Amino acid sequence: MLAYLAACGMGLGHAARMLAVARRLRESGVDIVFSAYGRAVEAVEGQGYRCLRGREVSYEVDEYGDVDVRRTVAKGPANLYRFARQVGDELYFMGVLKPNVVVSDSRLSSLLAAKARGLPALLVINQLKVLIPVKRPSPRKLRAKSVAEKLACKVLNKGWSLADEILIPDYPPPYTISKANVLDEDVELPPNVTFAGPMLQAWPDELPSKEEVREELGVKGRLIVASFTGLISEGKAVLESFLDALAACELPDDSLILVSKGMPRVPPRVENVGRRVLVYDWLPHKPLYVKAADALVTHGGHTSVLEAIAFGIPSIHVVKATHTERLGNSLSAQRLGVARVYVVGDCTEELCNALKWALSSEAWESAQSLAEALRWYRGDELAARRALKLAR
Repeated sequence: MLAYLAACGMGLGHAARMLAVARRLRESGVDIVFSAYGRAVEAVEGQGYRCLRGREVSYEVDEYGDVDVRRTVAKGPANLYRFARQVGDELYFMGVLKPNVVVSDSRLSSLLAAKARGLPALLVINQLKVLIPVKRPSPRKLRAKSVAEKLACKVLNKGWSLADEILIPDYPPPYTISKANVLDEDVELPPNVTFAGPMLQAWPDELPSKEEVREELGVKGRLIVASFTGLISEGKAVLESFLDALAACELPDDSLILVSKGMPRVPPRVENVGRRVLVYDWLPHKPLYVKAADALVTHGGHTSVLEAIAFGIPSIHVVKATHTERLGNSLSAQRLGVARVYVVGDCTEELCNALKWALSSEAWESAQSLAEALRWYRGDELAARRALKLAR
């Protein structure tokens, strides 16, 4: 049996989810082939899987790492052309390989190709509604934003509804992290939608104890693990903003901060950028570092936010105000009492206070309590079961 896993290449979270599903399918003896683009290809190949490289489709960011709506719209025709070529590529790949099932993570091109080939398709997605950022709001801009969001939601949902089943890799209400993108009044959830839970490459109970991991990694004091991915220019801007603000914070003397740029490279390079602050290209066995951590810092990506919750680790999400999806994820986690949000450009003291909170016993107890309450939701296991059921 062959499963065709198609991952969106904007950031690494989509690929991480599909790698988690691939691990479960492999346990059932299923052969796997991936389709992806961008840095997701390197992440997938780094795990030893075959990956077919597709044409890139993406939004635009400016020199400050902010989502640039104007440039994204201006490049719309080019993106539509690349999307059409993507569909053609996927049709060709599926025609040659003849997979038994297609699992698409936010890839409409793969879903369309699967349906054209008569293949069963499982869709994994956490953004049924795309929220458009507005830098300088005005009544006219907000009206245009509302109209554009509603239209895009209707058009895209027609495509997403082609899937035989749809899994939202998130907790069900009231714990949903991507609620602004899936529970908004403009979103009509199809009857074949299931809130599956996070799709993680490793779970806390599959790893050694925190003490054993810390000993293996040589960690003795308090450990803060920070990871920034997204588009390359975007992740770089958020990382630089974090390091600049971090320089003004007074942390306990035994604190060690490990930072990942989210750039898969073998072997990963490391740079000492400050007192007990180490910046790596990539943390090859990230779940081990997460298990060992006392606090996490993320860019607010959906998978990263859910990973922090599942592991029961207090987190700080460093986000750009113009990245509406990540800001929404981060605010949802903050409302659950397990995270703090630092919006790039805010007062540096906000980050310092957030780090102080994340290292407190109060934060730790809140995060551990929520993780225990939600421990049964494992989306990667459910996705593998549903894919096996759909396969023909």
